[in-house]
Amino acid sequence: MTVTGIQHETGEGLIALQSSKAIHDFEGTIETKDNSATKDTPPVVEVARNGWLPIRVVAIDGSTLTHKVKNGFPGAEASILMLSVVFIDITELASIVPHEIPSPRVFNDMDKATTLDGVLPGANVVRVGAPGDAPVTFFRSTVQDILSGTLDPAHETLLETLRAITVGRQADIACPIVDCKEKYKSGTGSYKCDCERKQTLFETDALRFHERFNELGSNGEVHGEVRRVTEVLSLINILRYFENEKRIHYLKNCAFVLDGPLAVFGQPAWIAPYVQREIQRISAKSLKHNGCDLLLFGIEKSGQYMTHFSDIDWTDERGPRSKFDSQTVIIPNAKYINRNIVFRPEDAKPSGIDTYFGRKVLYKTANGSHAVLNSAIVNSEGTDFHNTSPSAFPRLGDALNVLDHLSTYLYEDGFMPLVRAHAHAAIPLKQGAEILRSLFNLS
Repeated sequence: MTVTGIQHETGEGLIALQSSKAIHDFEGTIETKDNSATKDTPPVVEVARNGWLPIRVVAIDGSTLTHKVKNGFPGAEASILMLSVVFIDITELASIVPHEIPSPRVFNDMDKATTLDGVLPGANVVRVGAPGDAPVTFFRSTVQDILSGTLDPAHETLLETLRAITVGRQADIACPIVDCKEKYKSGTGSYKCDCERKQTLFETDALRFHERFNELGSNGEVHGEVRRVTEVLSLINILRYFENEKRIHYLKNCAFVLDGPLAVFGQPAWIAPYVQREIQRISAKSLKHNGCDLLLFGIEKSGQYMTHFSDIDWTDERGPRSKFDSQTVIIPNAKYINRNIVFRPEDAKPSGIDTYFGRKVLYKTANGSHAVLNSAIVNSEGTDFHNTSPSAFPRLGDALNVLDHLSTYLYEDGFMPLVRAHAHAAIPLKQGAEILRSLFNLS
């Protein structure tokens, strides 16, 4: 829409907007939340607890740093991707006096980190010595290279993990080669398109990252999607490592924690049901061998659920975080979420059912911190987003024990394993930029 004849410097443009019928009509169509006394009561639940704690915690976190590349083309950029898997022996915490902040050296001595890294090209960046190459082709090949990495030389690659959990699936997408009329056909590794041009396709093209690649702007968002899938595949890769009969007993006394929600969004979200199925399979195997399901959860530090938790944990007399007692557990079902957190008709399809492999739990820890925990869906009961019974959350009490024991005062609503994982995965801005400059031989 083009507006002419408005003198913005005199304020006439603002007057025109204030009197605009379109603006008033738009305001009239916005549904507002009902904050009357009849609103939903937060679904507080009682969770059976004991003194169980794991021997070790495996925490996974990743980060990306996007930096401009000066190669003569406008908007040229690339991102460093760093993934960290931290193994923490929490028996070392037994010597720490309760309610005291331990020395950072204690944490440094009790964890062991494995990292996986790579560089993701963005707009106007191509490979050296590849005439006719395109930035999106370089990006596609780099994704293939990163997911061909392994966290342990004796174990399968992340790409092999993806292949194993999606075996038999054929991607129903357009060929990623520009102007190719063929349908994309899934293959292994790198191979040639069936069309007359015979250009290279990659197994990871099935994840559809290339569909979001922006040749005229920033690619920070799609690079973030690559990071997230790398985190999730690393988690499944590790679980598959431990399911070996010689190692499966470790699952009994191990907690696995992923930074952020247990979910996959965007173009690669189609893998979420396969991830969920694999978690359920390994959990069932653990239940058979160890007598217990997997203990796996994600921690969200921001977002709509955390905002909602802050809103409801409030009293006019005492202010924020004053309504609920410490160790309060709230499990919102699908109807409550639709009415109070993610606006949609209450009988609509449950929020997150296509993208999440975990269920939301709001928890106020023993030290009064807020946590939005994603409890992994490990059985068929958990797949019903209306079901908030204990059977849908078989290891929730153990997860809450871990949160209480390892919550840290160093950061608001912090959780020590993820603090350590982030410390290994975080890329200092100056250092990261220097790495990128050196990769592109920049001064």
